[in-house]
Amino acid sequence: MRIGEISKITGLSEHTLRFYEKMGLMPDVAKRGGGIRDYCDRDIDRLGIIECLKKTGMSLTDIKTFIDWCAMGDKTIQQRYDMFINRRAAVMAQMAEIQKMLKIIDYKIKYYDRARKAGTLAIYNGKKSKLPSFFDE
Repeated sequence: MRIGEISKITGLSEHTLRFYEKMGLMPDVAKRGGGIRDYCDRDIDRLGIIECLKKTGMSLTDIKTFIDWCAMGDKTIQQRYDMFINRRAAVMAQMAEIQKMLKIIDYKIKYYDRARKAGTLAIYNGKKSKLPSFFDE
């Protein structure tokens, strides 16, 4: 299959497909005469893996490392395992930060809901507002 066909099948632009190849994420794409790329089902599978790993927040550099480790076989199972353990920890840390953001957003929703129901922010005039402790985190 030519690059245009793969682009339609995967939803990835031709530019992205060429970029992935340049980065070494697609090292085995066959080429016909004149340098025309000839993609196969295995390449589509590889693109699916790349897109899946991108959804985890993994960088293209880390995805390249993962692909290289896969090509090395079983001797890199521990490295691949460690990569996903580390990725999970990073995502958990991001989730904790997002939880803090949500607390602040919820606080502001309550603040403005009260003002909205009163029809004015004047309900807060003269009141010393004590910020919730999560603002200090």
